[in-house]
Amino acid sequence: MLRSVPAPEKEQRPKRTFPEFVAAVYEDPRVGHETRELLLAIGYAVDLAKREEGISPLKVARRKLGVEHGRQARYDRLVAADAPRYKPPREAGNWHPSAAPTCEGPRLRPYRPRPYKPRNQPAPSDVPDLRDEMLARRLPPPVVHVPPGYTPPRDWRTEDGVCGASSHHRVLEKDPRTGWITAHWFCKRHKDHADRVAEQVRVQNEQAPEPIPNTGGLLPCYFKADWERVYKHFLPRWEPPKYGICADNWPSLDEAQSRPHSRLRVISSLNVGDIS
Repeated sequence: MLRSVPAPEKEQRPKRTFPEFVAAVYEDPRVGHETRELLLAIGYAVDLAKREEGISPLKVARRKLGVEHGRQARYDRLVAADAPRYKPPREAGNWHPSAAPTCEGPRLRPYRPRPYKPRNQPAPSDVPDLRDEMLARRLPPPVVHVPPGYTPPRDWRTEDGVCGASSHHRVLEKDPRTGWITAHWFCKRHKDHADRVAEQVRVQNEQAPEPIPNTGGLLPCYFKADWERVYKHFLPRWEPPKYGICADNWPSLDEAQSRPHSRLRVISSLNVGDIS
């Protein structure tokens, strides 16, 4: 059980008012609706709530956020979700062929949709006579009614020149600058292309740096505390990235640092054991 989590002594930034803090939270494009609620709850506990002796502001915020699913505190899940880490894209997962992205191998001929044909066709002797008469008639061509200005869907397989079949082989490519992952998928017919791409990116993947975090790290942007110990309390297997736990300090794609946010207030007497 963690005991006291004191605030660091370095990087003392000027405090701003609560309205300025709220405005900064709502104007920050990185903050989602649940993280916004977490930040506002902690800001309320730090700046507006009545202080109770021996009670950490984080415990007050935990009370205000309530519980979910009957017993679990929402605060625990929201803090764990804010742990700085790299979250790979959905396409990089180990998907089944039915759910995996389509094959991106080259297409050699234009795509032509094939009508669905049932596997088990009934024998002619099993079909009633009335059915035979109806099938023997020549039906008129179907009339499709569409609204004015309707355009058919884009034939992306032919226009993009990709296969588009169900994929079975995955190749992961790491960006040499950010370490972020890009997934390439290929079907069984394009396995040779998958092997060729895997060989092309092999050396690049070995030399790629640790991925820059793209998720979390917003609590250290607004409040000063030993957040590394707080994150480890709710995620014991979590390890801090080498780029730091504050999202303001992470390098951007265009190597331009984002504008730093001043802290609201130092959270003193932080007792993580009281909020768990």
